Amino acid sequence: MGSQVPVWIPIVVALLGLAGVILTQVLSGRREARRMAEEAAREERRWQREREARTHETRAAAYAELMGSLEAFDGVLFQARAIRESDGDLDEHHLAELREVRSEAQHALGPVVLHAPEAVRRLISDATLPRMRLAAMLLDPEDTCTRMRPAWEAGQRGYRVMRARMRADLGFDAEPVDELYGAQPTVLSSSSESTSAPADTTSRPPSTR
Repeated sequence: MGSQVPVWIPIVVALLGLAGVILTQVLSGRREARRMAEEAAREERRWQREREARTHETRAAAYAELMGSLEAFDGVLFQARAIRESDGDLDEHHLAELREVRSEAQHALGPVVLHAPEAVRRLISDATLPRMRLAAMLLDPEDTCTRMRPAWEAGQRGYRVMRARMRADLGFDAEPVDELYGAQPTVLSSSSESTSAPADTTSRPPSTR
């Protein structure tokens, strides 16, 4: 009888074995949860990078479209303005071309307004509205041409600042426009067409006036 094992020993051994199984399962569950969390975080970072790349690409395309349309707009505006300032009249070809490039510029605004950050969106009107005003003057045969030069210069200034902001937003080198014009460019208001133009306000040919 003295060699018999106490009853409590097998119970303790069984409890220790059960505790070991439970502890193993808990640790395994934690490792799996941590692995899944890390995997989800990696996947989220991957999607974030892809979203940023798509946003960058879409924004760059919108910027390029608007810049291209405004450059084409300027080419037509410059020629039409030179004709009007030399006391000539625009023929139907010039008028149709002017309406066409104005329409193209208007249509190019949508993607930029949608995808650009607010810092860039605030500058779009500074580049586009003076051009629209100048186009309206050129399309009006009764206009005296006296306000065309301020509108042209304001449009060039606004475009230069907007272009620099867009390039900086895309991570490209950009002109330090704050040093040239201050934080906000001088723009035309509806009540005044006069503005002081800094040196080299445009990359277009100089005025024929």
